Amino acid sequence: MEPADIFRNIAFLKAEEDVAVRFGLPAEALLPLFFSLRFGGDWSYASENLRTVSVMKKTSVYDEETKLGSSVEEIYLLANPVIEEREGTVRRLEKCGDQPSRLLVERPYRVRARAERILKMTIDPRAGEIRVEDLRKREIRFEGSPAYGLAHELEHLEKKEITGRDLSELRFV
Repeated sequence: MEPADIFRNIAFLKAEEDVAVRFGLPAEALLPLFFSLRFGGDWSYASENLRTVSVMKKTSVYDEETKLGSSVEEIYLLANPVIEEREGTVRRLEKCGDQPSRLLVERPYRVRARAERILKMTIDPRAGEIRVEDLRKREIRFEGSPAYGLAHELEHLEKKEITGRDLSELRFV
């Protein structure tokens, strides 16, 4: 690794730390947010007094004229979240932790959640920017993938086992 790469990585880590300071949160509360940024997917964290969950929403933006686009990612961090309302049922495959293969599970299609704090990180690869803002609200609605992710991560925080049908129960046609 070149010295310039090392310094750039250190500056990036410092910028992550600055986000925690800027929003007055303990650094560990932001672990799910930064794991989503670094590794993708949805994450959760729990300590004695705080539970945080990150859920990711991806949107592809494409300009037919220029033939250029990017996948903009919005990552939401919810502090001490609770699902207040669920709507619909979606069957989907999920892989979690040490499970040997994915499971066929049921998740809500839409959720309304309440949280003590909701941050939103927007990653725009085309602009080369990461923005973080406090949404200054305590309720949010998700549909589709973020709704599934929130339901899944809350199961982790509630120490529930992720259950479903084994992948091998599906049949090829």
